[in-house]
Amino acid sequence: MHEKLIETIKLKNRMRLDIFDCSRKLAGDRWLIKLVARLKIPVSEVLSQNISYSKEAIKEIKKALGEQVFFEQKRERFFIDETEKATIFKELYDSFMTSTLDYLANDAFPEKYVLKKFREKVEKDAFYH
Repeated sequence: MHEKLIETIKLKNRMRLDIFDCSRKLAGDRWLIKLVARLKIPVSEVLSQNISYSKEAIKEIKKALGEQVFFEQKRERFFIDETEKATIFKELYDSFMTSTLDYLANDAFPEKYVLKKFREKVEKDAFYH
């Protein structure tokens, strides 16, 4: 998949959101218009800001998840005429910014997302063992 970074946004919670255009030609003059928003969340940094986590807890979460977790959201539209590419991409971008940006910028989001991913990992591991 070809990713073209089109914007980096520094959020008020100190996270960095990258917006990519991953659009590609499907057939003839028809396109898949695809926006990908990706947020890299450093596990230790986020958890160490909350004094209720012990060093052991942070170490356990890091062991399960790694140094960082990624939040990713995709918006896409299929079989778009080549002449409408820019307009449709702007619609996807505007929709994402209106509906999701404040949520991602919330101070509580990074920590809650890391804990959600940790719970999912623990549940998945328990299921397969």
